[in-house]
Amino acid sequence: MKNSLFCLLLLICCLSGYSQYKFRLDIQSQTLSDARIFLRIFNNQNYNPVKVDSFYIKNGHHMLYGEVKQPSNFATFVVKYKGKFIDRNFVVDSGVNKISLDLPTGDSRYLTLQSDARGNVIFDDLNNLFLATAASYKKPTRINGYLNIPTDLNELIRKVQLARIETYPNDFGSLIYLYRISRTDANPTYAKENLATLERLSEELKNSVLGRQLYTDETDLINNKTTAASGNTVKIFSVTDINNKAFTNSSLAGQPYVIIFSATWCGPCQLQLPGFKKLYDTYKGKGLKVIYFNDDDDRIRWQNHVSKNKLTWINVSENLNPSVSKIAKSFGVYSIPACFVIDKKGVIIYNSDESDRGLEHIESYIKKALTN
Repeated sequence: MKNSLFCLLLLICCLSGYSQYKFRLDIQSQTLSDARIFLRIFNNQNYNPVKVDSFYIKNGHHMLYGEVKQPSNFATFVVKYKGKFIDRNFVVDSGVNKISLDLPTGDSRYLTLQSDARGNVIFDDLNNLFLATAASYKKPTRINGYLNIPTDLNELIRKVQLARIETYPNDFGSLIYLYRISRTDANPTYAKENLATLERLSEELKNSVLGRQLYTDETDLINNKTTAASGNTVKIFSVTDINNKAFTNSSLAGQPYVIIFSATWCGPCQLQLPGFKKLYDTYKGKGLKVIYFNDDDDRIRWQNHVSKNKLTWINVSENLNPSVSKIAKSFGVYSIPACFVIDKKGVIIYNSDESDRGLEHIESYIKKALTN
């Protein structure tokens, strides 16, 4: 009897994790009849499309049905207009979504969209709050038409948006927006603020798949950034090298080395590559080792990159997409390039993310690692 009850509870839990939410888009338009409209609905956690569709509006109206795995999902409409593709982001709720969708008005570069879906109302509210806060800033916030958000304005926007999210404690749309905010800055202080806001949402939202993911991501970020800070012992990791052989940084115990997190597709990484090669050529005779970590899942492109640039240091890769790379994140690396200098005692004495994104001071730390 106990086993049967356990199996039943397990089945219920599994089914609840994969439950489907049906939605209906009731779309009205005065300006898009006969235009082909593309719809993409995304996974809220990684923004990969979970539904891709296209349709035509006939006589100003179209009805579209579907199912998703969360109560609300981030989505976008895309239309070709005057030879260019224009879009509009919005939120799809389960149930009926009454939407008006039209061509841009005024100087706008985006489709005009109105929706009665609760998730989209929250999405629009928080976006408008962003624009209003930026518009009231004491200095110009646009350069060549594009928003330029300085640090103090970014912190102000975060503060007012998080406060506004807390006024929607029971709405899945607020959780979606909080998750989006959490993806913009890999900053431990911001992560703690995000977690504090999450704590003020309903138990249902906190215990949802997205809520648990947000908690895990932000907690991991805080822990990873803390353990990868200067002064801490370097983490030991195992990975595959360019020759498909196992490599671990424990094999460099007692030696100074640099870890460079890079990728073949990363433009700034390629700009910094000649400087790294020059440093390596200068100090390899004095015992410096370099672990060049490729954060990419295209093995052929990586091999060609190593061969073309004659990279003779230690070349390694998880051969995974950056979004699921574990070793980089364990070093608190959420954007590349990023560099660490490890001394002979296995202590991190330099982390470029802390204060030297331009890598202007890395050479002085390499010299320190070689001499101490």
